Amino acid sequence: MTLARRWIIGRGLLGRAVERARPDEAFAVPLPWSDPDGTVEAIAAALPEFAASDSRLEVYWCAGRGVTSTPREQLAVEASVFDRVLEVFLTAPSDVRSRLAFFLASSVGGAYAGSGTPPFTESTPVAPLSAYGDTKLHMEAALRDATESGQWRSFIGRITNLYGAGQDLSKPQGLISALVRGHLSGQPTSVYVPLDTLRDYIYEDDCAAVVDAGMRRVAGRPAGTTVTKLIGAMRAVSIGALLSELTRLRRRRGPIVLGGGDARGQALDLRIRSEVWTDLDGLVRTTLPEGLSRVYQAQLLGRAAPR
Repeated sequence: MTLARRWIIGRGLLGRAVERARPDEAFAVPLPWSDPDGTVEAIAAALPEFAASDSRLEVYWCAGRGVTSTPREQLAVEASVFDRVLEVFLTAPSDVRSRLAFFLASSVGGAYAGSGTPPFTESTPVAPLSAYGDTKLHMEAALRDATESGQWRSFIGRITNLYGAGQDLSKPQGLISALVRGHLSGQPTSVYVPLDTLRDYIYEDDCAAVVDAGMRRVAGRPAGTTVTKLIGAMRAVSIGALLSELTRLRRRRGPIVLGGGDARGQALDLRIRSEVWTDLDGLVRTTLPEGLSRVYQAQLLGRAAPR
């Protein structure tokens, strides 16, 4: 059997990093995300072409624009598309499903915002505080059920705060990218949570390396298996410390505005400690100063590039 064929659905910060994790060209078709029915139909139409080989098959669901403040109605549309895509894969022939591994990008913040004493592990009972968290957990459950019914393998990554040079600045998340933008523009950045709020920040390519390794490993598990892993740096820093590090790196303090926004669904402390495939945590190698510098340089180059 040849190397796995990859289909990365969602080409945002994580999707593009996952694509870079291997040198081979990933399978791709244009998807009309503004049309939910059209998106499902496009995936169904492309599945035979994707599966037309004897290779292992890997699908990475990195899609979704929801954040903790996104209205439930909008998130319900995203969840419905995911549910219907799973139905598409369930109707595939058994020889296709037997070669399939499916990845879902989920959220530490969504799962554990209302949980008890951190650090949280994979065995910590989930306690979402927002429609975003409810939606992510619904998708996790749907994937587990489909994996068992379809007899493929799945890997769920509950990811901490993802950041990187490829952050979409139009999306209302990504504190690091927003703070760097504030440094460069001189415009204040709104911080909606207390400065002692603890978060675990993982650089995009480090996260993709763990996802890639996890998908290779889950392929060797029995059919019907779903593995859930927390993916992060396993080191939490306060927002105050993050601001101080940016000030140290850039030799000046960026303007911020505290409060005044929607902080619903946000926990004060989201420290984690993975108990699953802990050797993969060693793939997270980018220090926070290195990552901040890369984000700063990328935005600086973006501002200097001709439009």
